[in-house]
Amino acid sequence: MSGVNKVTIVAFAMMLCILLQTNISKADTFLAGDANGWGFKLNGWPNGKTFKTGDVIEFKYPVGAHNVVKVDQAGFDSCNGAGGQVFASGDDKITLTQGTSYFICTIGPHCANGVKAAVTTN
Repeated sequence: MSGVNKVTIVAFAMMLCILLQTNISKADTFLAGDANGWGFKLNGWPNGKTFKTGDVIEFKYPVGAHNVVKVDQAGFDSCNGAGGQVFASGDDKITLTQGTSYFICTIGPHCANGVKAAVTTN
């Protein structure tokens, strides 16, 4: 491999790293429920917000009072967390993937009482 080819490859790799870093650094963090946090006062959250792939949703709640379960649409619609990914730290940070992500609380009747959110990335 000639010296010019090596320089080209290194330059390309550096540009790729810069582009990836720029994309990552544009990720935003959103507090689920805004100032109310994750709980019974979601009041239509996240209506009116724009999310992109890589953004982070931070779920804050008293440990033991709630949890966050990432489910599919069927689990969301039926408030069934079976097979979902469970978070229960009280300060859970979940990175959004492309499409719609569904989150519910599986403690008691919380989901049926509105402790759930569907977040769609653009």
